[in-house]
Amino acid sequence: MQPVVRRRASRTVTVGVVAAIAATLTGCGQGANVSEDYAQICRDNSTEKRLPDDDCNNHGGSAHWYYLPLGSSSRTVPAVGQPATGGADTLPSGKTAARGISSDGASVSRGGFGGSGSDGSHGG
Repeated sequence: MQPVVRRRASRTVTVGVVAAIAATLTGCGQGANVSEDYAQICRDNSTEKRLPDDDCNNHGGSAHWYYLPLGSSSRTVPAVGQPATGGADTLPSGKTAARGISSDGASVSRGGFGGSGSDGSHGG
């Protein structure tokens, strides 16, 4: 009978795999930091409620892009149908906007690392 040879996984490999998994998961969901200055959402200016982004993409009625400032502390971006206030109708010059924020709402903060529902685009 052959002796059983046991092999141990290298700690370096284990730590490397864990670090790779952690890096992959960082910023994978709503609530992560984004590098943009504002969150771009679609809003009905007459009711001040958030609309689906498609309403602004199709230029329908009182639907217009609306920009919510993101700070270092987390900001809750409202879900579709919820009031959206405290922002601006135009993106300030030289600023960037995160697009594609979940229609279910999200907690987003500006931190420059990771991504949260952002395609890295500038608003317009």
